[in-house]
Amino acid sequence: MTDLDTITAFNELIETSLDTERNFRAASEEAYHADLKQLLRDCASDSAHAAAELQAAVKSLGGRPEEIGTTGSTVRRGWMHLKALALGRDEVAILDECERFEHDAEMRYEHALGVEMPEPMHALVQRQYEDLRRHQQDLRGMRQRYTLH
Repeated sequence: MTDLDTITAFNELIETSLDTERNFRAASEEAYHADLKQLLRDCASDSAHAAAELQAAVKSLGGRPEEIGTTGSTVRRGWMHLKALALGRDEVAILDECERFEHDAEMRYEHALGVEMPEPMHALVQRQYEDLRRHQQDLRGMRQRYTLH
């Protein structure tokens, strides 16, 4: 275990969190139902907070934290917007995209949980992973609530 391994894992999670935040914000702009819009904004806020926590942790280890997301995320947001234009605020498509990028984030968090790191850092990743899983449950609940499945 080295601090470099932890910094690398955290920087990947920072990119993921920043991407997820932007994706949720974009989805909230496309959603129609007020409670879905609010859920997506809340998820975006939680993702921004996660990125900030991870950035602080990287700094505490003497590393340089990532500050931007990935290009793929920009493409994904553009695709979501185009689908919304073509399909007319289809919340099924919005939820599909949200669940897709949450699944991608889940995979990255599971990878990071497998990286050997100091216990406080591991606890941070574990807590954020659990928050991510809660978001997934909330999204599934929203799908069921509106019988969007």
